[in-house]
Amino acid sequence: MGGGALPRLLHTLRTILAVPFYRRLALVIGAVYLVLFLVALQDISLGGRRYQLLTTDWTRMFDRSGAITFEAIAQVTVPGLTILLSPLNILIGLVLAGLAGLNLTVTWMALRQPKACRFNRSTGVLASVPALLAGSACCAPAIILILGLQVSSLFITVFQVLIPVSALLLLVTLAVILHRTDTALIAEPR
Repeated sequence: MGGGALPRLLHTLRTILAVPFYRRLALVIGAVYLVLFLVALQDISLGGRRYQLLTTDWTRMFDRSGAITFEAIAQVTVPGLTILLSPLNILIGLVLAGLAGLNLTVTWMALRQPKACRFNRSTGVLASVPALLAGSACCAPAIILILGLQVSSLFITVFQVLIPVSALLLLVTLAVILHRTDTALIAEPR
């Protein structure tokens, strides 16, 4: 990809998102991913008996609670639900959710319109692997803990290191798919 590659990729992405179905699909996937990401980090959890708002000093948002997770600056509790508001965790989640939403959307487009992406159907499915890896990078530690397996802290740390790696993979995969997409062949799905 040459010097004019970024503007071309952004044009292709804008063309895809100009189709209402693809825009909605990316937003829904991104929203679901963000909620699952925050649940996996335990920033959203079930529980709570009453309405309550607790806050702390805003500078605490820069304190790390893990390799790539940060402290909450507020806790909102409503009956049945507790939400820890950690701006940096939300920002990381938004970036990953956006990338995962875009990747799965263009993968869907590649499956439904393989000529537009110059992919065969199996290549389109392979393009979704980084999006799935990004999900496992944040959720795997929670799943391991839920299953009750005794795993060393090194193993859990490795999964947190996968978050930036999966973000990079999502970016690369998205760039490859967008580079191969012919905007003239993008159509609203039936």
